[in-house]
Amino acid sequence: MSTWHVRQEGSPTAASVPSAQEIAAGLADGVWLPTDEVRGPGETTWTQLELHPVFAEAAAEQEDHGHAEADETHLDMNPLIDVCLVLLIFFILTISYESLERSISIPETAPEDKGAAVPKVNLKDIRDKVFIVSAAMEGEKVAVKLEKEAVPIEQLQGRMKDVMNKTGRSEMLFDLDTDVPWGVQTTILDAAKGNGVHNVLLRPRPVR
Repeated sequence: MSTWHVRQEGSPTAASVPSAQEIAAGLADGVWLPTDEVRGPGETTWTQLELHPVFAEAAAEQEDHGHAEADETHLDMNPLIDVCLVLLIFFILTISYESLERSISIPETAPEDKGAAVPKVNLKDIRDKVFIVSAAMEGEKVAVKLEKEAVPIEQLQGRMKDVMNKTGRSEMLFDLDTDVPWGVQTTILDAAKGNGVHNVLLRPRPVR
């Protein structure tokens, strides 16, 4: 009976197999790989199974079967990535919205409730608790004053901190010209918030 020899690629040891049919069966069962080497009866050189004319077809079938199994176990990550991107967008929008909220308590005025009794606050009664920030239009520009002293708006937070440390006052009376742009109002409120002011008394001026 003719004997075949099979070994792993480059291995010094080889296994003896009685027939080519058993080698083909071993390929189908995964015992041998297409890159393993075979030497048949009367052959003097080793040849990879996938290149040997007797086993090339069986080796090709074994490779195709291996690819099919790999495809079946492949996890498609695209849907998971899409979900993560959507969650990230919601997270960014939520953070952006929360950053716009103001934790400073500002009394809301309701012009339509003219008949309702509106409590009036006497400045003398609260003067030792509040510092005054005013914002009014002077032509096309906004004039910002802190305790009646003109202050560049970009310096307001630092100057406000100095006044609070000097006077011990922790609340703000916002004397506001309602013509002042909302962006300037927000900057002033941000300066107050940055200094830990959580109570602002609003004294709006009528629209001119």
